[in-house]
Amino acid sequence: MDRKEFMQAIKEGRVRGAYLLEGTEENIKAAALTALRKKLLPEGLEELNENLMDNPATDALIAAAETLPFLADQRLVVVREHPALAGRTEADDKLLDYLQHVPESCVLVFMQRGKADARKKLYKAVQKHGSVVSFAQLNDVELNQWIIRAFAGMGKQCSQQTASLLAFTVGNDTALLRMEMEKLAALSGERSDILDEDVRAVSTRSIECTVFEMVDAVVAGQEGKAFGLLRDMLVSGSDRIGILAMLLRQYRLLQHVKIMQFEKKSPQEIKQRLGVAPFAADRCIRQAQAYSGREVKQAVDICLNTEYRIKSGHMNQEGSLEAAMLEIFALRHRRAQGG
Repeated sequence: MDRKEFMQAIKEGRVRGAYLLEGTEENIKAAALTALRKKLLPEGLEELNENLMDNPATDALIAAAETLPFLADQRLVVVREHPALAGRTEADDKLLDYLQHVPESCVLVFMQRGKADARKKLYKAVQKHGSVVSFAQLNDVELNQWIIRAFAGMGKQCSQQTASLLAFTVGNDTALLRMEMEKLAALSGERSDILDEDVRAVSTRSIECTVFEMVDAVVAGQEGKAFGLLRDMLVSGSDRIGILAMLLRQYRLLQHVKIMQFEKKSPQEIKQRLGVAPFAADRCIRQAQAYSGREVKQAVDICLNTEYRIKSGHMNQEGSLEAAMLEIFALRHRRAQGG
Protein backbone atom coordinates (compact mmCIF):
# COMPACT_ATOMS: atom_id res chain seq x y z
CA MET A 1 0.00 0.00 0.00
CA ASP A 2 1.39 3.41 -0.86
CA ARG A 3 0.88 6.50 1.27
CA LYS A 4 -1.89 7.88 -0.97
CA GLU A 5 -3.94 4.70 -0.59
CA PHE A 6 -3.36 4.78 3.15
CA MET A 7 -4.52 8.40 3.44
CA GLN A 8 -7.61 7.59 1.36
CA ALA A 9 -8.36 4.60 3.61
CA ILE A 10 -8.14 6.88 6.67
CA LYS A 11 -10.43 9.42 5.05
CA GLU A 12 -13.01 6.75 4.22
CA GLY A 13 -12.74 5.00 7.60
CA ARG A 14 -11.41 1.75 6.11
CA VAL A 15 -8.46 1.26 8.45
CA ARG A 16 -8.38 -2.18 10.07
CA GLY A 17 -5.84 -4.59 11.51
CA ALA A 18 -2.05 -4.14 11.52
CA TYR A 19 0.06 -1.61 9.65
CA LEU A 20 3.75 -0.88 9.34
CA LEU A 21 4.62 2.74 8.49
CA GLU A 22 8.20 2.89 7.23
CA GLY A 23 10.39 4.88 4.85
CA THR A 24 12.68 7.88 4.80
CA GLU A 25 10.06 10.64 4.56
CA GLU A 26 9.61 11.10 8.29
CA ASN A 27 7.58 14.31 8.19
CA ILE A 28 4.79 12.94 5.98
CA LYS A 29 4.85 9.66 7.89
CA ALA A 30 4.24 11.56 11.14
CA ALA A 31 1.48 13.58 9.46
CA ALA A 32 -0.21 10.33 8.37
CA LEU A 33 -0.19 9.05 11.95
CA THR A 34 -1.65 12.36 13.13
CA ALA A 35 -4.44 12.05 10.52
CA LEU A 36 -5.13 8.51 11.72
CA ARG A 37 -5.35 9.69 15.33
CA LYS A 38 -7.81 12.43 14.43
CA LYS A 39 -9.98 9.98 12.52
CA LEU A 40 -10.07 7.23 15.15
CA LEU A 41 -9.92 8.98 18.51
CA PRO A 42 -12.83 11.11 19.76
CA GLU A 43 -11.78 14.57 20.90
CA GLY A 44 -11.09 14.64 24.62
CA LEU A 45 -10.86 10.84 24.82
CA GLU A 46 -7.54 10.39 23.02
CA GLU A 47 -5.55 9.21 26.05
CA LEU A 48 -8.21 6.63 26.93
CA ASN A 49 -8.10 5.06 23.48
CA GLU A 50 -4.44 5.08 22.54
CA ASN A 51 -1.39 3.13 23.65
CA LEU A 52 2.10 4.34 22.73
CA MET A 53 4.57 1.53 23.25
CA ASP A 54 8.35 1.24 22.91
CA ASN A 55 9.79 -2.26 22.59
CA PRO A 56 6.84 -3.88 24.39
CA ALA A 57 6.72 -7.50 25.47
CA THR A 58 4.37 -9.47 23.23
CA ASP A 59 1.90 -10.10 26.06
CA ALA A 60 1.72 -6.37 26.84
CA LEU A 61 1.19 -5.52 23.17
CA ILE A 62 -1.61 -8.08 22.84
CA ALA A 63 -3.24 -6.92 26.07
CA ALA A 64 -3.30 -3.33 24.76
CA ALA A 65 -4.76 -4.42 21.42
CA GLU A 66 -7.45 -6.54 23.10
CA THR A 67 -8.59 -3.71 25.39
CA LEU A 68 -11.97 -2.42 24.25
CA PRO A 69 -12.15 1.23 23.21
CA PHE A 70 -13.96 3.71 25.49
CA LEU A 71 -16.83 5.57 23.79
CA ALA A 72 -15.15 4.99 20.42
CA ASP A 73 -15.34 2.41 17.64
CA GLN A 74 -11.63 1.60 17.68
CA ARG A 75 -8.58 2.08 19.81
CA LEU A 76 -5.11 2.82 18.46
CA VAL A 77 -2.00 0.94 19.52
CA VAL A 78 1.26 2.45 18.23
CA VAL A 79 4.48 0.45 18.61
CA ARG A 80 7.53 2.63 17.97
CA GLU A 81 10.83 1.22 16.68
CA HIS A 82 10.14 -2.45 17.30
CA PRO A 83 13.57 -4.16 17.39
CA ALA A 84 12.26 -7.07 15.31
CA LEU A 85 12.03 -4.74 12.30
CA ALA A 86 15.76 -3.93 12.31
CA GLY A 87 18.97 -5.42 13.62
CA ARG A 88 19.37 -9.07 14.62
CA THR A 89 16.26 -9.54 16.75
CA GLU A 90 13.31 -11.56 15.43
CA ALA A 91 9.70 -11.42 16.63
CA ASP A 92 8.44 -14.40 18.62
CA ASP A 93 5.88 -16.75 17.11
CA LYS A 94 3.13 -15.51 19.42
CA LEU A 95 3.32 -12.00 17.97
CA LEU A 96 3.57 -13.27 14.40
CA ASP A 97 0.47 -15.41 14.91
CA TYR A 98 -1.46 -12.59 16.62
CA LEU A 99 -1.24 -10.39 13.52
CA GLN A 100 -3.84 -12.67 11.94
CA HIS A 101 -6.24 -12.02 14.83
CA VAL A 102 -6.09 -8.27 15.52
CA PRO A 103 -9.68 -7.42 16.53
CA GLU A 104 -11.91 -5.05 14.57
CA SER A 105 -11.87 -2.80 17.63
CA CYS A 106 -8.14 -2.10 17.27
CA VAL A 107 -5.75 -0.56 14.76
CA LEU A 108 -2.21 -1.73 15.44
CA VAL A 109 0.52 0.47 13.95
CA PHE A 110 4.24 -0.27 13.89
CA MET A 111 6.13 3.01 13.40
CA GLN A 112 9.67 2.58 12.08
CA ARG A 113 12.15 5.39 11.54
CA GLY A 114 13.68 5.00 8.09
CA LYS A 115 13.40 1.79 6.14
CA ALA A 116 12.41 -1.41 7.92
CA ASP A 117 14.25 -4.62 7.10
CA ALA A 118 12.05 -6.46 4.59
CA ARG A 119 13.83 -9.73 5.40
CA LYS A 120 12.47 -9.78 8.96
CA LYS A 121 9.70 -12.18 9.95
CA LEU A 122 7.67 -9.36 11.50
CA TYR A 123 7.86 -7.32 8.29
CA LYS A 124 6.67 -10.29 6.24
CA ALA A 125 3.88 -11.07 8.69
CA VAL A 126 2.54 -7.50 8.60
CA GLN A 127 2.82 -7.56 4.82
CA LYS A 128 0.85 -10.81 4.65
CA HIS A 129 -1.83 -10.15 7.26
CA GLY A 130 -1.97 -6.34 7.26
CA SER A 131 -0.35 -3.58 5.22
CA VAL A 132 3.13 -2.13 4.85
CA VAL A 133 2.88 1.57 3.99
CA SER A 134 6.05 3.05 2.51
CA PHE A 135 6.86 6.72 2.86
CA ALA A 136 9.65 7.25 0.33
CA GLN A 137 10.94 10.71 -0.49
CA LEU A 138 8.63 12.58 -2.83
CA ASN A 139 9.55 12.82 -6.48
CA ASP A 140 9.91 16.24 -8.10
CA VAL A 141 6.28 16.54 -9.20
CA GLU A 142 4.92 15.32 -5.84
CA LEU A 143 7.24 17.64 -3.95
CA ASN A 144 6.19 20.71 -5.94
CA GLN A 145 2.52 19.83 -5.41
CA TRP A 146 3.16 19.33 -1.69
CA ILE A 147 4.82 22.76 -1.44
CA ILE A 148 1.93 24.46 -3.23
CA ARG A 149 -0.65 22.72 -0.98
CA ALA A 150 1.32 23.51 2.17
CA PHE A 151 1.57 27.19 1.22
CA ALA A 152 -2.18 27.21 0.52
CA GLY A 153 -2.72 25.95 4.07
CA MET A 154 -0.78 28.99 5.27
CA GLY A 155 -2.94 31.33 3.19
CA LYS A 156 -0.22 31.80 0.59
CA GLN A 157 0.24 30.80 -3.00
CA CYS A 158 3.22 30.13 -5.23
CA SER A 159 3.81 29.08 -8.80
CA GLN A 160 5.24 25.76 -9.96
CA GLN A 161 8.44 27.64 -10.81
CA THR A 162 8.76 29.05 -7.30
CA ALA A 163 7.99 25.67 -5.75
CA SER A 164 10.70 24.07 -7.89
CA LEU A 165 13.18 26.79 -6.92
CA LEU A 166 12.41 26.32 -3.23
CA ALA A 167 12.84 22.54 -3.46
CA PHE A 168 16.12 23.01 -5.33
CA THR A 169 17.36 25.56 -2.80
CA VAL A 170 16.38 23.81 0.43
CA GLY A 171 16.31 20.14 -0.61
CA ASN A 172 13.60 17.48 -0.52
CA ASP A 173 13.26 17.03 3.25
CA THR A 174 9.68 18.16 3.87
CA ALA A 175 10.34 18.91 7.55
CA LEU A 176 13.08 21.39 6.59
CA LEU A 177 10.94 22.70 3.75
CA ARG A 178 8.04 23.40 6.09
CA MET A 179 10.28 25.43 8.41
CA GLU A 180 11.56 27.46 5.47
CA MET A 181 8.02 27.91 4.17
CA GLU A 182 6.81 29.20 7.53
CA LYS A 183 9.67 31.69 7.47
CA LEU A 184 8.76 32.80 3.95
CA ALA A 185 5.07 33.08 4.85
CA ALA A 186 5.88 35.25 7.87
CA LEU A 187 8.28 37.51 5.98
CA SER A 188 5.86 38.03 3.08
CA GLY A 189 3.44 39.77 5.46
CA GLU A 190 0.06 40.56 3.94
CA ARG A 191 1.22 39.74 0.42
CA SER A 192 -0.39 36.49 -0.71
CA ASP A 193 2.19 35.45 -3.32
CA ILE A 194 5.52 33.83 -2.51
CA LEU A 195 7.99 34.91 -5.20
CA ASP A 196 11.30 33.62 -6.53
CA GLU A 197 13.11 36.61 -5.07
CA ASP A 198 11.72 35.76 -1.62
CA VAL A 199 13.23 32.28 -1.85
CA ARG A 200 16.59 33.60 -3.04
CA ALA A 201 16.67 36.25 -0.32
CA VAL A 202 15.89 34.24 2.82
CA SER A 203 15.87 30.48 2.24
CA THR A 204 18.62 28.39 3.80
CA ARG A 205 20.54 26.68 1.02
CA SER A 206 21.21 22.96 0.99
CA ILE A 207 24.72 21.65 0.38
CA GLU A 208 23.66 20.51 -3.10
CA CYS A 209 22.34 23.96 -3.96
CA THR A 210 25.53 25.59 -2.65
CA VAL A 211 27.66 23.24 -4.79
CA PHE A 212 25.58 24.29 -7.84
CA GLU A 213 26.28 27.92 -6.97
CA MET A 214 29.96 27.13 -6.46
CA VAL A 215 30.13 25.60 -9.96
CA ASP A 216 28.30 28.67 -11.29
CA ALA A 217 31.06 30.79 -9.77
CA VAL A 218 33.75 28.54 -11.27
CA VAL A 219 32.07 28.83 -14.69
CA ALA A 220 31.98 32.62 -14.32
CA GLY A 221 35.64 32.72 -13.26
CA GLN A 222 34.68 34.13 -9.84
CA GLU A 223 37.34 32.50 -7.68
CA GLY A 224 36.61 34.65 -4.64
CA LYS A 225 32.92 33.73 -4.65
CA ALA A 226 33.61 30.03 -5.25
CA PHE A 227 36.06 29.77 -2.37
CA GLY A 228 33.76 31.86 -0.18
CA LEU A 229 30.94 29.35 -0.75
CA LEU A 230 33.34 26.51 0.02
CA ARG A 231 34.36 28.21 3.25
CA ASP A 232 30.70 28.62 4.24
CA MET A 233 30.07 24.89 3.73
CA LEU A 234 33.12 23.92 5.76
CA VAL A 235 32.19 26.30 8.58
CA SER A 236 28.67 24.81 8.65
CA GLY A 237 30.14 21.38 9.36
CA SER A 238 30.41 19.79 5.90
CA ASP A 239 33.54 17.75 5.26
CA ARG A 240 35.79 18.05 2.25
CA ILE A 241 35.24 14.47 1.09
CA GLY A 242 31.47 14.97 1.04
CA ILE A 243 31.74 18.25 -0.85
CA LEU A 244 34.23 16.70 -3.29
CA ALA A 245 31.77 13.86 -3.97
CA MET A 246 29.05 16.39 -4.78
CA LEU A 247 31.43 18.40 -6.96
CA LEU A 248 32.28 15.19 -8.82
CA ARG A 249 28.58 14.42 -9.23
CA GLN A 250 28.00 17.91 -10.63
CA TYR A 251 30.74 17.61 -13.25
CA ARG A 252 29.52 14.13 -14.18
CA LEU A 253 26.10 15.67 -14.83
CA LEU A 254 27.78 18.24 -17.08
CA GLN A 255 29.59 15.39 -18.84
CA HIS A 256 26.25 13.65 -19.46
CA VAL A 257 24.91 16.92 -20.91
CA LYS A 258 27.89 17.26 -23.27
CA ILE A 259 27.53 13.64 -24.44
CA MET A 260 23.81 14.06 -25.12
CA GLN A 261 24.43 17.34 -26.91
CA PHE A 262 27.00 15.53 -29.10
CA GLU A 263 24.32 12.92 -29.83
CA LYS A 264 22.00 15.76 -30.95
CA LYS A 265 19.46 15.19 -28.16
CA SER A 266 16.92 17.96 -27.70
CA PRO A 267 17.10 20.14 -24.56
CA GLN A 268 13.85 18.60 -23.34
CA GLU A 269 15.20 15.06 -23.78
CA ILE A 270 18.41 16.03 -21.99
CA LYS A 271 16.42 17.34 -19.02
CA GLN A 272 14.39 14.14 -18.82
CA ARG A 273 17.44 11.88 -19.00
CA LEU A 274 19.55 13.76 -16.44
CA GLY A 275 17.40 12.48 -13.60
CA VAL A 276 17.44 15.72 -11.59
CA ALA A 277 14.81 18.35 -10.83
CA PRO A 278 13.84 20.53 -13.82
CA PHE A 279 15.30 23.64 -12.20
CA ALA A 280 18.60 21.83 -11.59
CA ALA A 281 18.59 20.44 -15.14
CA ASP A 282 18.29 23.95 -16.60
CA ARG A 283 21.32 25.04 -14.58
CA CYS A 284 23.32 21.99 -15.67
CA ILE A 285 22.68 22.78 -19.33
CA ARG A 286 23.67 26.40 -18.79
CA GLN A 287 26.85 25.43 -16.92
CA ALA A 288 27.83 22.90 -19.59
CA GLN A 289 27.80 25.62 -22.25
CA ALA A 290 30.90 27.14 -20.64
CA TYR A 291 32.98 24.00 -21.17
CA SER A 292 34.14 21.83 -24.02
CA GLY A 293 33.55 18.10 -23.71
CA ARG A 294 37.27 17.60 -23.12
CA GLU A 295 37.34 20.16 -20.30
CA VAL A 296 34.40 18.55 -18.50
CA LYS A 297 36.13 15.16 -18.72
CA GLN A 298 39.28 16.73 -17.30
CA ALA A 299 37.27 18.23 -14.42
CA VAL A 300 35.79 14.79 -13.66
CA ASP A 301 39.29 13.27 -13.73
CA ILE A 302 40.59 15.96 -11.36
CA CYS A 303 37.85 15.14 -8.84
CA LEU A 304 38.36 11.38 -9.19
CA ASN A 305 42.14 11.67 -8.85
CA THR A 306 41.81 13.89 -5.77
CA GLU A 307 39.36 11.45 -4.17
CA TYR A 308 41.66 8.51 -4.89
CA ARG A 309 44.74 10.29 -3.49
CA ILE A 310 42.92 11.22 -0.29
CA LYS A 311 41.49 7.74 0.29
CA SER A 312 44.79 6.03 -0.52
CA GLY A 313 46.65 8.24 1.95
CA HIS A 314 48.72 10.10 -0.67
CA MET A 315 47.03 13.45 0.07
CA ASN A 316 45.76 15.07 3.25
CA GLN A 317 42.14 16.20 3.31
CA GLU A 318 43.20 19.66 4.43
CA GLY A 319 43.59 21.75 1.29
CA SER A 320 42.72 18.87 -1.06
CA LEU A 321 39.42 20.26 -2.26
CA GLU A 322 40.87 23.72 -2.67
CA ALA A 323 43.66 22.26 -4.82
CA ALA A 324 41.12 20.43 -7.00
CA MET A 325 39.12 23.62 -7.49
CA LEU A 326 42.25 25.54 -8.50
CA GLU A 327 42.98 22.85 -11.11
CA ILE A 328 39.43 23.19 -12.46
CA PHE A 329 39.79 26.97 -12.59
CA ALA A 330 43.02 26.46 -14.54
CA LEU A 331 41.09 24.65 -17.30
CA ARG A 332 39.26 27.85 -18.12
CA HIS A 333 42.37 30.00 -17.71
CA ARG A 334 44.23 27.86 -20.26
CA ARG A 335 41.41 28.26 -22.76
CA ALA A 336 41.32 32.03 -22.20
CA GLN A 337 45.08 32.11 -22.90
CA GLY A 338 44.69 29.93 -25.98
CA GLY A 339 46.29 26.90 -24.33
